[in-house]
Amino acid sequence: MNDHDFMRYSRQLLLEDIAIEGQQKLLASRVLIIGLGGLGSPAALYLAGAGVGTLTLADDDAVHLSNLQRQILFTSADIDRPKAAAAQTRLSQLNPQIKLVALQQRLSGEALRAEVAKADVVLDCTDNMVTRQAINAACVASIPR
Repeated sequence: MNDHDFMRYSRQLLLEDIAIEGQQKLLASRVLIIGLGGLGSPAALYLAGAGVGTLTLADDDAVHLSNLQRQILFTSADIDRPKAAAAQTRLSQLNPQIKLVALQQRLSGEALRAEVAKADVVLDCTDNMVTRQAINAACVASIPR
């Protein structure tokens, strides 16, 4: 960690359970967020702010006016933009030091399994049971045996 990192993350470095070692783990970690709606958008903001090293942002939808009251990652300027691309833009403004991967697609099958395998943590922020079951199956399949 450099001086800039110490200043940026100074408040969480003070936390005994995080400290320097924990922050270094965050900076090296990879999180896959599937779904950038009412749950995924604030999660992405906080994880980017905390310094998670790589955030992969997956959503096949676009931003709609009706999203803005609960999807706090987006603004009126984002209407009709793909959520993954809009999220990538906003999060890079919040923390330009992290890596952001935007996937404008509905992850399924081999693509889902491949992205899950790359991640240290997967956040299922979707809103339908079929997708949730597929994400769960991909996560279980990627557990080292």
